[in-house]
Amino acid sequence: MKSAYLLLPAFALFLSSCSNKEEGKSIFNEKAALPASFNIGKLGLKVITTTINKKQRTMSTLYGNDQALNTAKEGKPAEPNEILALATWKQQDDERWFGAKIPGKLETLEMIKTTAGNGGIAQVNYQRYAGDKMALSGDTSLNRERIKYIFDQKPSVMP
Repeated sequence: MKSAYLLLPAFALFLSSCSNKEEGKSIFNEKAALPASFNIGKLGLKVITTTINKKQRTMSTLYGNDQALNTAKEGKPAEPNEILALATWKQQDDERWFGAKIPGKLETLEMIKTTAGNGGIAQVNYQRYAGDKMALSGDTSLNRERIKYIFDQKPSVMP
């Protein structure tokens, strides 16, 4: 009987110590969420590919609409009505998985929209958003290089 009195508190202590909840912490990585103002979900964008830059400690995901995805799969030049979005995050250590890296703060969001131009050649509209408030960048010095980089991305192997 005495052993039951000793085991009962030990068992209660054991049960109370088996909590996996961290108070005040969400299981979702809210810091890496794309701003709702960009309407990524409403544009019907799908993941085309992802990249990691170890030197800059960033990770990127290229999203595109069905037209952009098909053009990328076929390896054709840009066509009208494509929408591409390249989101780049700073990497951070994953608190829940030792050695893993996950997206941290959103660094930039680059948007490309193509329209029909003269002679059926696609006209490219490029916009870059950066900073804490994801403000439209006025710096156009690297636009051509960034457009080429985005269009040169190969799609991930998909079933």
